[in-house]
Amino acid sequence: MPATPDPAQRTAVLLASVIGRQVFDVLAGRSGARSVREHLTATVFGNLLGLRLRGAHHPEYRLRSVHACAISDSAVEACLVVGAHRVRALALRLERRAERWVCTRLSPI
Repeated sequence: MPATPDPAQRTAVLLASVIGRQVFDVLAGRSGARSVREHLTATVFGNLLGLRLRGAHHPEYRLRSVHACAISDSAVEACLVVGAHRVRALALRLERRAERWVCTRLSPI
């Protein structure tokens, strides 16, 4: 029987999935950057405005998997695998700030 992931790991994957999908939808041109603004630092938001993923408008281009790890009670690092025929990845770091989680680093790989 496979081991059940601990609560911190489940939380890390859930956070990365929710915020990561919102960021991915902006990068793919499916939604506006304002839809995810509250979950980004000013620096990451500025960088996001200048990024776009090539080929992301193709209907098969989608979020394929999310891998996340809770680094501490207030930090999560994750990698999102995206794509269709060509697969790419997005690395992100989420940090708890006051009452919300914020993406403090974002890097297309």
